Amino acid sequence: MKLSRRNFLELTFSSGVLALYNNQIFANSIFNNKKKILILIELRGGNDGLNTIIPYKNSTYFSQRPNIAINNFLILNSELALNSMMKSLIPLWEENKLTFALGLGWPNPNRSHFMAMDQWSTGSESGIGKGWLSKISDYINNEKYLLSLGPTSSNAVEGAKVNSLHLIGKENNLFSNSSYQNKNILNNRKALKKFLEIDQFSTNQINDLKMKIKKLPYNIKLPKGKLSKQTSTALKIINTESPPSFIQMELSGFDTHQNQINRQNKLLKELSENISILKRGAEKFKKNIDLNIVVTSEFGRRLKENGSKGSDHGSASVAIIIGDAFKEKFIGEYPNLNNLDSRGDLIPNISPSYLYGYIQNRIWS
Repeated sequence: MKLSRRNFLELTFSSGVLALYNNQIFANSIFNNKKKILILIELRGGNDGLNTIIPYKNSTYFSQRPNIAINNFLILNSELALNSMMKSLIPLWEENKLTFALGLGWPNPNRSHFMAMDQWSTGSESGIGKGWLSKISDYINNEKYLLSLGPTSSNAVEGAKVNSLHLIGKENNLFSNSSYQNKNILNNRKALKKFLEIDQFSTNQINDLKMKIKKLPYNIKLPKGKLSKQTSTALKIINTESPPSFIQMELSGFDTHQNQINRQNKLLKELSENISILKRGAEKFKKNIDLNIVVTSEFGRRLKENGSKGSDHGSASVAIIIGDAFKEKFIGEYPNLNNLDSRGDLIPNISPSYLYGYIQNRIWS
């Protein structure tokens, strides 16, 4: 069948299936010598999409948010603007390497952080199953581990045919001596044995990376903030001879029930600066690398501000996609601010599973 946006959307909403393509979709990859890398940055807490991509001509937006509406913005088109704290992304926008996914969410949104994170990380509304990066990894027959750099990790990298490598609490081992002492496994302690096997794998891979990692070039200037350490590690690993195809990172603090303007603006500035450094840094390595980045969050925020100059858990939000293959300025439609659900939340028009299929199609086709 012809895979139009309409029938793709219908299929992903109804079945939650991630990959609906035939095997021919990857035929061109054989002739593309570039190493394809996808970095997932997860925004913990529920990023407010309304204050990320601003409907600057919409009176409802300003009337419902008298204290937290964004008045300083960078115009993208006749209706939408980018939060000015994200100005680091404008060069990528002008180079047609930046796409915003609008109206993104589940048809029946869950506003629990934990359940919502499971839904987004698996690409399934049930929140059960393989991680969405693991599904793509298996589909393209990836033979390298999936790497997690985030302090809490993510189910997005779990369940693949290959192992996932977590550097949580072990980052310093990349730059110091470490050894692994195997413990005596008691009979019938299968869980303990599995745990030690995973730890052994992680230690072996870290020791291997230690031999390959180099300092970053002097002309790569890392931004300030807590995400910078993950960015630095990611770039050092990308600069090795055989980097992994999938890397997970995360930035927390987006649960902005109070004092939203200052908190979110600071985080969006940090996020955009790190995105820029990741993309430009990979280009400076002068390697045959096709680096792609996707930024998601477990849900958006409610349209109407609360009484604490913040916003509460909502539904539809935005995702940010960076890469040479992403030429569309927008996918999806901005939610109608005058047509809310029964709880006063935005109504999504594209699902996370559609987004993941779109990303897979663009990078590995």
